[in-house]
Amino acid sequence: MYRGAYPGGAAMRRAFTLIELLVVIAIIALLVGILLPALGKARQAARTARCMTNVRSIGQAMFAYSQRNRDWYPHWSGWQVYEGDGTGDDEVGPGWGELVMDELDSVEVFQDPARRPEEAPFSYFLSARYSWLRYARQFTSLRDSDVHFSSQFVFAGDCNQPDLYARPYGTKDTRPDCDQDDATQPCVFFEGELDPHGGTDNILYFDGHAAGERAFDPSRMTWHGAEMESWGETAP
Repeated sequence: MYRGAYPGGAAMRRAFTLIELLVVIAIIALLVGILLPALGKARQAARTARCMTNVRSIGQAMFAYSQRNRDWYPHWSGWQVYEGDGTGDDEVGPGWGELVMDELDSVEVFQDPARRPEEAPFSYFLSARYSWLRYARQFTSLRDSDVHFSSQFVFAGDCNQPDLYARPYGTKDTRPDCDQDDATQPCVFFEGELDPHGGTDNILYFDGHAAGERAFDPSRMTWHGAEMESWGETAP
C-alpha cells in the first residue's frame, strides 16, 4: 500500500483548510454585496415600469371618458372615498377615479406598485390647477379646447404630496382619497415630496404620451393650458 491510500485502494480526499473555507466565505460575501444593490435597482426599475403602465392606462381611460362626454374630462372635487356614500370622510359625489372606472379593468390600476397597497391604494393625481384658476375655483373639469399645448400640459401622474394620503403613509387622519388633484398644492416636483421611484416622477401629458421626469422643465412642460407656466407661477 502506498502512502496516502486507504486499505482498498481509494485515494485519500483532501479536506478544506480553515483558511480556504474563510476565503470562500469572503468571496461569497463579496459577490452578494455586489449583486444585492443591482437586484434592488432591477426591482425598482420594474416597479417604475409597472407604474408607467398604470399611468398610461389611466390616460386611456380618461380619453375614452371624454369621447363619451362631449370632450369633457372627469371632474375633480374634494376628498372622495372610493365607493363611499357621501358621509364621514367621503364628500358628496364621485371622485375622478370613480368616474373613469367603467373604462378600466380593475381598480388596482390606481395603485403604484412601489407603494404599499394598504397604505396608498390610490397613487395618482389629476391636473386641477389650471381649471381651478380658469373657472374662478368653481368649475372643476377640462375639455379639449381648453388646452393649446397638449404635448406639454401636465395632465396626470404620480401623486407625491403627503397631504393627499391618509396616515401612516401621509398626513391625513382619513380614509384614502380616490380623487387626488393639484388644485391648491403641487403633487410633483416640489421639495419634500414622497419619492417611491428614486427621483423619477411618471407623468402623463394631455396628448396621451407619458414619460419619467426628474424635474420640472419650463421649456417643455406647463401646468397652464394656454401658457408655458410652472405650477405656482399663477397664484390663486
